[in-house]
Amino acid sequence: MRWIWPLLLLACAGPGAPSAAPPDRVATHARGVHAAFRAEAALDTVRYVDRFFRVRGNEGYQKTLERVETELRRGGLEAVRRIQLGPARPTWTPRSARLALNGRALIAFEDETGVDRAALLVGSEPFRGELEVVHADAVRRGADARGKLILGVGSPRALYAELVEPNGAAGLLVRNLEPYHQPERYPESAQFGYVPGGIGFSLSDADYRALAAVTDARVEVEIEVAVGESRATAVEARIPGTDPTAGAIVFVAHADEPGANDNASGVAALAELAVALHGRPARRTLIFLWGQEIEVSRAWLTETDAPVAAGLVLDMVGEDPAETGAPFLIERMPDPGAIWLRPPDAHTEWGAGEVDEADLRGHFLNDLLFESARAVEALDGPWRWRTNPFEGGSDHVPFLDRRLPAVLGWHFTDDAYHTTRDRFDRVSGREMRRVAAVFGAAARVMADDDRETMRRAVDEGERRWMATLPPDDRRVREAWRRWYAEARASVDAWTEL
Repeated sequence: MRWIWPLLLLACAGPGAPSAAPPDRVATHARGVHAAFRAEAALDTVRYVDRFFRVRGNEGYQKTLERVETELRRGGLEAVRRIQLGPARPTWTPRSARLALNGRALIAFEDETGVDRAALLVGSEPFRGELEVVHADAVRRGADARGKLILGVGSPRALYAELVEPNGAAGLLVRNLEPYHQPERYPESAQFGYVPGGIGFSLSDADYRALAAVTDARVEVEIEVAVGESRATAVEARIPGTDPTAGAIVFVAHADEPGANDNASGVAALAELAVALHGRPARRTLIFLWGQEIEVSRAWLTETDAPVAAGLVLDMVGEDPAETGAPFLIERMPDPGAIWLRPPDAHTEWGAGEVDEADLRGHFLNDLLFESARAVEALDGPWRWRTNPFEGGSDHVPFLDRRLPAVLGWHFTDDAYHTTRDRFDRVSGREMRRVAAVFGAAARVMADDDRETMRRAVDEGERRWMATLPPDDRRVREAWRRWYAEARASVDAWTEL
């Protein structure tokens, strides 16, 4: 449907528009991306990727990247390549596993498509046999744990370092859930995690209670995994701009983590966004990157030959609002709201990032994405979305570390986040289309060096923010004034990049 793109641009702009009131180009670009985005193709990619347990460099990760390459080339992109970044490290793919108590399976999957696949902790080693279980509190009181499985609550890595390794235990059975996972509502949900070796299972609330209720419990354990070695493989695609010296706009979606929303949805949405944007060159090159979260972005930024102007990150962008209740969030690059929180602005349950006032740098990007989301809402109907102050933890961080503007698009809080419940049935094609239209429209404004639209977004943002601040809060009001003075200057400086 790429042929619709130029026709829509002409139709939406309208003939004879008065020069004093130019058309809203954010809305025009949003309509173009929204119409060209193939929601069913994105869902097909999510469905395919969701079959695999994906962690850095493993079999499912590589198959995910192969799928991305196929979709990009099928969509007409030619500048597509596979690249290797970072050092070679071990890879790990689950084959099958079973954890049984008194003959009843608590956790079981026969291949990596199984629901319980995320309950086997990444890094677990092959094993077949019966093991005794000892509670973590008993080990802390001096109980013998050698050759046994320790049953505990908390972070798998922390418990492994505290109790498993020092006591010669065989491994860990751990309840690793947060309040936002709502274990009382979803007692069979377990969160995936990592151990550096041995045996590790992540327990649902129901499984933890079943084991904790048994004195001198013994469990049957079967684990089969495949191991190998790989560098941090990535796929890079480019839509060349007319000025190769102008700073490129870089989109990123990480391919690891074994969830449909996190992050098969980001992988699929970005592939379809690239196809939707293909065919209408702008001044700036658009670059699309898929790989290991944070590691690939950091390594790519170090090694690339392309001048880079900004980063746009798609992570967990497909949550079906009816299924998850998680709103779409635009995580802003650090601004005064990350230091001085003012309602209705709010952090998520992920928590505030560390931001120093001296490091704040005003930029138009935050407000441009806000205006883009407003345009998509006007186009596609009522939508649960908002911006949130900077928190960190995804691929926008390596860009910000290099003093490059970057924002994150995501959904939170999702009660299935990082759990066995994050599967295809919770993903929405409409939501992926909306998010793609938000980021695609903003990128088109930036790629065309549309200073008027960027400046208008900054002016609207300043009016919006200053209206929320108490008139007597001089320090915060002055911080926002400085921010917006720098944001206006960033519009003027954009064409120099």
